[in-house]
Amino acid sequence: MTDTMNKRVSYDIGCMKSLRKLPDRVALRFMDLMTKYMSDPSANGLNLETVEGSRDSSIKSLRVDQGYRAIAFEVGRDIMFVHVNEHDKAYRWAAGRRVKLDPETNRIRVIEEVDAVIEPVATPDTSAPRLFDEVTDARLRALGVPEEELTAVRQIPTIEALEDAEDRFDPLTYQILYAVAAGYADEEIQSLTGVGAEPDAEPPQPAVELTFGKLIETEQSRQTIFIPESEAELRRVFEEGLEGWRVFLHPEQRKIAYRDYNGPVLVRGGAGTGKTVVAMHRAKHLADQIKNDPTRSGQRVLLTTFTTSLAHDIEANLRTLCPDHLDARPPRIEVINLDRWVSQFLKRKSFAREVAFFGEARDRLDQVWKEVFDDHELPEGLSEPFVRAEWAQIVQAKGLTDQKGYLKTSRAGRGTPLDRKKRAALWDIFADYRARLISEGLAEPDDAYREATEILTAEAPNLPYAAVIVDEAQDMGEQAFRLIRAIVPETPAGDRNSLFIVGDAHQRIYGRRASMSGCGINVRGRSKRLRLNYRTTQEIRAWAVSVLEGVSVDDLDEGTDTLRGYVSLMRGATPELVGCRTEAEELDGLVAWVRALPPDQIRLSDIGVLCARRADADRVQATLRAADIETVMLQSGADDRSIPGVRITTMHRAKGLEFFAVAIPFLSEAAFPPQGALRAAVDPADREDIVMQYRSLLHVAATRAKKALRVSWSGTPTRLISDQTHSLG
Repeated sequence: MTDTMNKRVSYDIGCMKSLRKLPDRVALRFMDLMTKYMSDPSANGLNLETVEGSRDSSIKSLRVDQGYRAIAFEVGRDIMFVHVNEHDKAYRWAAGRRVKLDPETNRIRVIEEVDAVIEPVATPDTSAPRLFDEVTDARLRALGVPEEELTAVRQIPTIEALEDAEDRFDPLTYQILYAVAAGYADEEIQSLTGVGAEPDAEPPQPAVELTFGKLIETEQSRQTIFIPESEAELRRVFEEGLEGWRVFLHPEQRKIAYRDYNGPVLVRGGAGTGKTVVAMHRAKHLADQIKNDPTRSGQRVLLTTFTTSLAHDIEANLRTLCPDHLDARPPRIEVINLDRWVSQFLKRKSFAREVAFFGEARDRLDQVWKEVFDDHELPEGLSEPFVRAEWAQIVQAKGLTDQKGYLKTSRAGRGTPLDRKKRAALWDIFADYRARLISEGLAEPDDAYREATEILTAEAPNLPYAAVIVDEAQDMGEQAFRLIRAIVPETPAGDRNSLFIVGDAHQRIYGRRASMSGCGINVRGRSKRLRLNYRTTQEIRAWAVSVLEGVSVDDLDEGTDTLRGYVSLMRGATPELVGCRTEAEELDGLVAWVRALPPDQIRLSDIGVLCARRADADRVQATLRAADIETVMLQSGADDRSIPGVRITTMHRAKGLEFFAVAIPFLSEAAFPPQGALRAAVDPADREDIVMQYRSLLHVAATRAKKALRVSWSGTPTRLISDQTHSLG
């Protein structure tokens, strides 16, 4: 192999960002060139040329087509692409740029020489106030802004000008400046950017030698520089829309995902903080360890979540991040929702009962309950819905199997008090129901979890799992987590890297609760928090959080959680709150909103309409189709964004998805929460719990929006948002 063929090609995140601003044909041409360049940099027509007038001899250009050029730095055996633009703009951008090997932040940075600023960022009026007038140079330097960029920083008049000048600054500098402008304290900025030591953090390991080749390999540089290992990996990154989130982890995320732990880990964080992304990278990290250790051949990582649709979405994204681990035989990563895993496991164990996860079996449970109620007199003051809720929320959730355990157990949160006599009477009903289920050959999901746990505990079967990663932990109950602990039990040799659990109780939309320690999972001292929202603007995040104002939420263990410190660095338009006289007017307004979104910036597939009920989603689809607007109804399975059309689905199905623009219609007092759900409440405490679930559901739906959010209702708005309409309407 020639010396030319030994070149290592990398991409600064600024290159990805510049491509997103160019026509699709240019991005596709660049992708094709880079694929060829990776296989043979010496190929005809792919030679790097010196940029005339540049002060840094390492800066080069590559012809993309007649009108566009790519800018790169060539240092030794490394070639790092940093920018793509029209010919003249690319050369102007490159003229003052140089590579800075920064020992203070332990990374490679692409900066602009102070005296080479060609287009002033400032307004001509030098007396006008500037954005950073009250911020000292010493503070900016301490936060990680290079000395060379301070002159340009001093010229910025407004936050809008800072946003327009994003590609002028090193990516780390831009993030620091935005955080300063947003008013964050220095400690918060250091935590968000990964610059500066946190009180309990290990200091960054400096490169052995301060050379380009060594520094590009540090953890800090890898946060903004992508080094593809193969042509296939490079092409996947470009074809995924150049978003970069699957490749570039924030320092906070990377520290959590890529390290070893001596026991179970719990990662909490608000919507949009990247919990699922961290979980996927964690799976890749552990699978990489398995791949690189011949003694661990055949082991795998189980990544599980609550719903089938979420499992499909995660698997589709993992096929972009690390397809080799899913395609290996046997696969090194297995993605499956927990219900399906239990069903398959019990089938292999010849479990004699049918588990009523869904469909006809669920209907048969209703018939069994009817027969039980026909044969028993209920204790005074209690209803059939109350008894069924008591069974599900206390007996099944806690795994109670005898009357003694039921008489002693805590019923915290159940509202209606029960004396010992009523509990005893209820146990007779529960015992009869359980006996009839066995006789009918039926089992509820919690029965299946418990049965699988007992089999695992008794038989200690030789499962292939080295670790279990759990996404959306807030939606799983106690029996589910007891099973998860049994899949990878703690051993005399320790509990290293066994469990990695991510969740946020503010997004609990299924009413299940579990305490990690109560299920035998000790996360004390290994509980992590993600605070930076990467998905939504600050305005959308603030509105979504306001829906939960005044609500107490658990921390998935035995404490309370808070969204304090949960922030977004992106700014945007205030959510649009629209009151209408009728639902017909509301639907007409929705059509007008979709048509008004700029088609050159937002594809139809990046627009989501989220409804509380499937029937409402059907109405929206019929209305948009009647207006000749393409639609896609999302149900199960992953969302293929290459298929054009506005995405329409329920708020529950939207969990785990994101859209550039989101509309949430039908939020009137009469429709949200749905009256049928409220009528099902068995007492005031249960009703309040249902209302809380719908608060969380609305919070989840709103945080699917990245840049634009429209909320609408007809008549009186739901009380879940009515307090906000006066200030935001």
